[in-house]
Amino acid sequence: MKRHFLASTACPTSSAPHTALLCVALASVGACGAAQAQSSMTIYGIVDQGLARANGGTTPGALLPGRGVAPRVWTMKAGNTSRLGFMGREDMGGGLYSRFQIEHRFAADTGAPSNPSIYWLGRSVVAVGSKQWGEVYAGREYSAAYTVALNADPTYWSYVSQLGSAYTYANYTPVAAPAEASNIRWANAVGYKSPVISGVSMEIAGAFGEGVRSNATSGNLQYKNGPVWVGAAFDRLDSSTHLALVAGGYDFGVVHTKASYSRAKGGVNGDATAYSVSAMVPLSFGRTYLMVGHLKPATQLDSQMIGAGLQYDLSKRTLLYTNLGTAKRDGLTRTTAIDFGVKHTF
Repeated sequence: MKRHFLASTACPTSSAPHTALLCVALASVGACGAAQAQSSMTIYGIVDQGLARANGGTTPGALLPGRGVAPRVWTMKAGNTSRLGFMGREDMGGGLYSRFQIEHRFAADTGAPSNPSIYWLGRSVVAVGSKQWGEVYAGREYSAAYTVALNADPTYWSYVSQLGSAYTYANYTPVAAPAEASNIRWANAVGYKSPVISGVSMEIAGAFGEGVRSNATSGNLQYKNGPVWVGAAFDRLDSSTHLALVAGGYDFGVVHTKASYSRAKGGVNGDATAYSVSAMVPLSFGRTYLMVGHLKPATQLDSQMIGAGLQYDLSKRTLLYTNLGTAKRDGLTRTTAIDFGVKHTF
């Protein structure tokens, strides 16, 4: 559940003390401005904490993307990264709006930031747009390709059962420098998101180079209509480092199926192709899911993974989860991991 705060930017009179206090409180996020414009702010977040354990298999954790734990010991590990975010929006009249979003990521077990050098790790973006023409944004934002890959995974790249970057992104990592290695988010990004027209939408973005990274581009085209979803995307650093992927799904009601195919060239992990298939079954108390992924790098050392999980909804905001993931690369022994935990959203 997100917490919403609304205010008219026409500053109130003394006859409305509660509204006056609200306007003062929201002034710090730009709620008070031109007369009659409407502003809102949303506070949201996730607090997730669980336990995970992996065996001593030699298949590396990168091929079981959600593992991230030492072998043969129980480790505190979140299935979803905990976060605290703020979103604000101002309706400027004539169908125009402006908005911002900033999101901090942290470890719930220690309270430490996920990245000490980037406080607003999740997002820090400002945008101007309209329902008719779409929006232009700038700041730190998700790669357009990542949004398609994320939707191809029934766990949304979470838990030890996730398909993750290895099997929906072909293990694509453009550069190795820690501050710039993200294949998920871009700093210094400028992009455009179209309106949805008859189920069709598109996004195109570019990021100015910094450090060792060159300028980058990314884009997607998606179609969503009822139970059908289809998406295609690309991410390009230069002529020798790029990614292409297609994904789709169909919701049959009793089961929601998805599939993806991705092809990466260059970058830290080299050339590779990957595909995945998955199924999610809604239950009266939650949902269960099963997924299979295959990664074929240029080295011909293929890896296969299987993931499965169960979520039990305690309420609209709180759920329990447990997951199993197992992966094997040719020539290595199988790595298997389990997790269980609790996730609270607000």
